[in-house]
Amino acid sequence: MRRPLCCICVAFVATVFLYLSLNPLPQAEYPWEDGSRVTLLGEVYQKEYKEEQLILYLKHIKLQNEPQNLGKAICYIKDFDAMQEPKMGSTVVVEGAVSFFDETRNPGEFDIKKYYQILGVDFRIYKAQICALSSNYSIYHETLCQIRCHFEYIFDIVLSPKDASIMKAMVLGNKTELDAASKQLFQRSGIAHIFAISGLHITLLGMGLFKILRKTWLPQMFCTVISIGVMIAYGDMAGMSSSAHRAVVMFGMQLAARNFKRTYDMLTALAVAAVLILVEQPLYLYHSGFLLSFGAILGLGCMTEIFLPEQLDRKKGITNKMVSSLCASLGIFLIHFPIMLCTYYTFPIYSFMLNLVIIPAMTIVMLSGILCLGFGSIPFVLGLGVAKLAGGVCHLLLLVFELLCTLSLKLPFADWIVGRPANWKICLFAVSVLYLYMMHHYGKHCSKMEKCAGRGMIIGLPHSLKAMIVLTAVAMVSSCQIDGTTLAFIDVGQGDCVWIESEKGEHFLIDGGSTSKSKIGEYTIVPYLKYMGISKVDAVFLTHLDSDHISGILEMLDSSIGVGEGIAIGRICISDAVIEDEVYEKLVSMCRRKEVPLYRLKTGDRIKAYGLEFEVLHPADKYEALSRNAYSLVLKMTVRDKQNQSVTALFTGDVEADGEQAAARVLAAASHFEEIDIYKAAHHGSKYSNTAELIAMANPRLAVISCGEDNRYGHPHTEAIENFKNVGSEILITKDTGAITIKIKSGNCKVDKWR
Repeated sequence: MRRPLCCICVAFVATVFLYLSLNPLPQAEYPWEDGSRVTLLGEVYQKEYKEEQLILYLKHIKLQNEPQNLGKAICYIKDFDAMQEPKMGSTVVVEGAVSFFDETRNPGEFDIKKYYQILGVDFRIYKAQICALSSNYSIYHETLCQIRCHFEYIFDIVLSPKDASIMKAMVLGNKTELDAASKQLFQRSGIAHIFAISGLHITLLGMGLFKILRKTWLPQMFCTVISIGVMIAYGDMAGMSSSAHRAVVMFGMQLAARNFKRTYDMLTALAVAAVLILVEQPLYLYHSGFLLSFGAILGLGCMTEIFLPEQLDRKKGITNKMVSSLCASLGIFLIHFPIMLCTYYTFPIYSFMLNLVIIPAMTIVMLSGILCLGFGSIPFVLGLGVAKLAGGVCHLLLLVFELLCTLSLKLPFADWIVGRPANWKICLFAVSVLYLYMMHHYGKHCSKMEKCAGRGMIIGLPHSLKAMIVLTAVAMVSSCQIDGTTLAFIDVGQGDCVWIESEKGEHFLIDGGSTSKSKIGEYTIVPYLKYMGISKVDAVFLTHLDSDHISGILEMLDSSIGVGEGIAIGRICISDAVIEDEVYEKLVSMCRRKEVPLYRLKTGDRIKAYGLEFEVLHPADKYEALSRNAYSLVLKMTVRDKQNQSVTALFTGDVEADGEQAAARVLAAASHFEEIDIYKAAHHGSKYSNTAELIAMANPRLAVISCGEDNRYGHPHTEAIENFKNVGSEILITKDTGAITIKIKSGNCKVDKWR
């Protein structure tokens, strides 16, 4: 059997995956409620500094005088004495408020609970104070921490704040200070891997050190041990991420193979590294960094040769090297594509070309950064001068990176938003990739047979057929099939946001804001849209301009923060009776800057799309509103299929009693009045709205209330709940269910709750 160790390791990884799929790890339980103040004892294993606060990562957490180990925690200390800062490996007693990680409440949201579960962190401690600390500590880890702080200080004095934050992430693994704009730019361009401590760092530093040591009188074994030891220390200093862990293991096996005069096999080393990481934490199988890091090497090791032209000499000629690099990029793409779609729901098309330039240039950036740190540590003016010269090289190259990324994002289809593909599509894509791999190696085997070798025949799939298979697989994964009309009430906490998709693929938003969640556009609305594969919203209806209805939409319109980049807004519709205050002027200014048309609607206006129609029931022409809530748009949506079967929905914003009465009169005056199937409760279920008169007339089958957990208004109020119960409505509340999705087809509604 070829590669027996590799096969054993792959079998182990597959077994872990199947076991976790069938038996998810149980959730830890703790004796406190969220917000409880506790006093805990733990060992410091990592430190960070962010926004003038000290962040301690503690392990072996225990309650005082109790032996039970409670896992790991993150401790946030705002006011701390630098003279009494805990050292790495020391034991501390901290007091603070416990906060558990929230589960996702909407499709597309970042699963912070799962992320920290993978890292082994169980909870957070806010507003913490250090009550006591031990004098014992880990000299090894504290020394590495001090070295890292020293190097960070050198970057700070040699480089600009922006460049320093990027180089700290690239060279030292410190991403806490990373410039937000640069991080987003590189992520959207598909080159965020430059921030990961990976094979480039370990190979450049480790092999460089090994070759220098080999030029001395030291024996090879000693050089090997020193080089591996230094790389382990470097990985520990940089946080030993999954990519760093993989690179260190593979580097160690490469040197060990050379030392014992054995052949180094990259795939075997990769499999061993995976096993070592998963033995420590099996949940890394669900970590995007782990999957992308190992996927890149798997693509290089297995898939690159499939696309290489026969008889290509990769060592000769720029053209041959470029062809080889393109084939390597394509090999990595085949592994990364489904991972990117499952994690980020988008794929940066031009990352192929960017990486052809940026990956080779990264070697120069790394060398310049190392020279910057080396000469910056020399306590003389000359050393600082050379460090600044090296820093200048870093600055120029980072400027080129930024320019290339900016240009790539201006190209057509730069933001390819695909959405989260179904699992069966991912499996079919994997089968296609596996088929290409197996047919390639079967062809190689046949080509070596005496009959073929004697005639110089090369057996294999034509490159045109390979390209067709890849394109078909990509098209299949990225295709989106729409079946009926979809209506989703996104859980935005104390706020409103409704997403609607017509049978033809037209998309609409009704409101999009929150007062209980910050950055609701960045963290909830935009991820949801990308999860659904939406690159354009045809129209956004803003019922009124309170923050809990528009804050996320304003984020999407604000070009300076780039939240909504990649998602176009066709038009924005507001009430004709809008009060032209400061918020209104801000909205108008943003719409002008983004060239988004702004329409004003009144009673009787109708907006038609494929299979559905919006009708404005309030406010009437020349309606004079005394507050923002009073001028809220009341929209009736009718979904009608080819058999003339219909489903109706009523969206009420934060309309008050007089607006509800006006809407009721419009409904009553309709020649063919239809009872409402879906009723979005007004003002988050307030007793001052949701009057019995309108509810009785609408007689909804389903009432949806959008409000936040433990909101200070007490929404939904008992009076509103009773009004819906009196007409027999089923009531769903987003704070209890998470996002609520309703599939409408052939006059029927199917309701799905996220939780």
